[in-house]
Amino acid sequence: MKKISFVAIALATGVIGFAQSSSPTFGIKAGVNLAQLRTNDFPSGTAPDVSRKTSANGGIFMNAPLGTGGFSVQPELLYSRQGSKMKQTTTVGTITQTTSYDQDLNYINLPIMLQWKSMGGVHLETGPQPGMLINAQQDGPGSTKTDNKSSFDKFDLSWAAGSGFVSKAGLGIGARYVYGLTNTIEDNGGNNSSNSGPELKNSVIQIGLSWRLPTGK
Repeated sequence: MKKISFVAIALATGVIGFAQSSSPTFGIKAGVNLAQLRTNDFPSGTAPDVSRKTSANGGIFMNAPLGTGGFSVQPELLYSRQGSKMKQTTTVGTITQTTSYDQDLNYINLPIMLQWKSMGGVHLETGPQPGMLINAQQDGPGSTKTDNKSSFDKFDLSWAAGSGFVSKAGLGIGARYVYGLTNTIEDNGGNNSSNSGPELKNSVIQIGLSWRLPTGK
């Protein structure tokens, strides 16, 4: 129920912004992800070593002004490849072995960003980002590839913040940090934000380009 509520709130925010908008613009965007999973509450000595992996994101957006003052709301629909590089070290007797692999988590995300833009085109933004996991795969060790979507929760909630610049021609550049709020590890439908067991949460740095389509006005 809480998961449904998060999505409903995010969608309602976007609809309200659209209703208040006098001249919405639409656009496309794409960029690079520097993604990593944050570890927490693993039993001593069992947490994997994690580091950022480079991947990509892309999708569409709508930007709707909220009256005066430079504020607008920007709902987005993005495909985002996330996850982490991981190393797991195990010791059996006197033998220690380290296994390296990439954990891929691919999402359809719906950021709802509240933006403030200056007269010069610089903007600041923040807002919630619900997302749905569409596939997950462990690449490695070696050349092995394992579908492990069932090990991860289908819903993810993050909070995003960033800044950027949009030119008068509609071309933009931006950077955003996405901080995962919910545990990605599957817990059979429970509230992942309050798990008492091991946690893996998303952490993504995004750098990208955008283009606001001409409105014809």
